[in-house]
Amino acid sequence: MYLNFKLNWMISCMLIFFTTALFSQDQTKNSIGDAVYEEYQQNGIDDALDKYKDLKKNNSNEYNWTEWELNRIGYQLMLDDKDMDAAEKVLKYNMEEYPKAANPRDSYADYLIAQGNEEEAKKYLKESIQMAKNSAVENEKTQIYRGSTAKLARLEKEDQQLNFLSGNWNVHIVNYDKGKEMGSFDGKVLSTFNDNNNILTSEFVNSLGETVNQRILVYDALDKKYDMAYIDPAEPLGINLSTVTIKNAAGNSFEMMEEYTNREGLKKSAKHEIVKESDGKLIWTISEQGDDKSWEKGSVWTYNKEM
Repeated sequence: MYLNFKLNWMISCMLIFFTTALFSQDQTKNSIGDAVYEEYQQNGIDDALDKYKDLKKNNSNEYNWTEWELNRIGYQLMLDDKDMDAAEKVLKYNMEEYPKAANPRDSYADYLIAQGNEEEAKKYLKESIQMAKNSAVENEKTQIYRGSTAKLARLEKEDQQLNFLSGNWNVHIVNYDKGKEMGSFDGKVLSTFNDNNNILTSEFVNSLGETVNQRILVYDALDKKYDMAYIDPAEPLGINLSTVTIKNAAGNSFEMMEEYTNREGLKKSAKHEIVKESDGKLIWTISEQGDDKSWEKGSVWTYNKEM
């Protein structure tokens, strides 16, 4: 199941959001979340929510009433107690209590993801994104918006469009200048993804087995682009940074635009065209823009996957 990220991601979100909540709460008042959890331990979740309603009606001045209280308990029930039914009731009720808040929807989406219900989770993440985007609350416009957007991108598999590059490849590179061949290179490209399948690291190795350079691609869900770092130990600056946008992906062909700033401070573009001739062979053409804005072929990379 494409959810290896879910527990670490949810725990991280919970800690960030709960820490934020602590700063906004009145420390002289009791935690309604703690009261709900204590009742749950003694009598179950239904009685715990009934106690929440009773305390809100009759003792509201004694407790902190924020969306973060039930949110925290929902995650505690889900991650620590493994009581998914109770977690669902708490997180659903939190949405009812705070219908205009984005985070309860984000949290309920986490519950749905943990249950394997990705399609339903997308609905709540989209609602969270829209609400957070239009919110006047800074925390929602930043943390919640970014978190929900990243989760939705993963569920939509936006960050996996280039997963076909994973693997060990033999590569033949031919460089060009004004249409004329200017030399070639033979070696290997060893490409691997991290556990969450959203960071691609490619190591370029020459015929002697020496690492020549590395390329790291990370998907930016907010801008719908890949951030790329090209690491070349032989270069004075060491690391070159750029962004890559997939402009067109049709069948076995991909067109990508790379944007970067050169050492003279000028913004430059490069066009990448990848054709998958088969599952084991790729033709990758990189073109650069000349002074007249026309595209000039800079290099052609032929990838053959090792079997």
